[in-house]
Amino acid sequence: TDATILWDTTNDEFDFSHPINVAGKVTSTGTSVFASLDISGDIDVDGTTNLDIVDIDGAVDMASTLQVDGAATFTTEITANGGIALGDSDKATFGAGDDLQIYHDGSNSYIDEAGTGHLFVRSNGDGIYLRSSTDEEIAHFNVNGAVKSYYDNALKLATTNTGIDVTGTVTATGTSVFASLDISGDIDVDGTTNLD
Repeated sequence: TDATILWDTTNDEFDFSHPINVAGKVTSTGTSVFASLDISGDIDVDGTTNLDIVDIDGAVDMASTLQVDGAATFTTEITANGGIALGDSDKATFGAGDDLQIYHDGSNSYIDEAGTGHLFVRSNGDGIYLRSSTDEEIAHFNVNGAVKSYYDNALKLATTNTGIDVTGTVTATGTSVFASLDISGDIDVDGTTNLD
């Protein structure tokens, strides 16, 4: 009885004083302003929609911009074919306690395990490679194969099925014990070396 529908002549739009419940599809080609909106069907917006509260059980098709100043809760998968843009220090968080956090602070980028567990990086392929933006090699972690470490894109250390292969000079400042040692470069020992 106290509900009003106001035609705003300045903005050429309707202003509804009470929530609007819509069972079917809502189509808007201009600007729509609602105090709250509960839609059990689809919403198709070509212009701008300003909502204090919105509850949509159907699909949302936005031809313009959707700006959410409050919290947004999605109970189904989010598809973002155009990508998701986050600002500096805005975190993409995962887990009930926001344990996994991915973000950029304006200078550096981070992948943080902020909880008490481990951070696992897994691949269903044949390994994991770390490279620079110019494709210089940093490290290779091969499944059932060698772990390789590079210096300035040059291989220096690789694990093998019997031990390690070192390319270049081996420098040891403590005590070194080897069952056998095959060196193609130089060895510099400041401590004690025991060789069988």
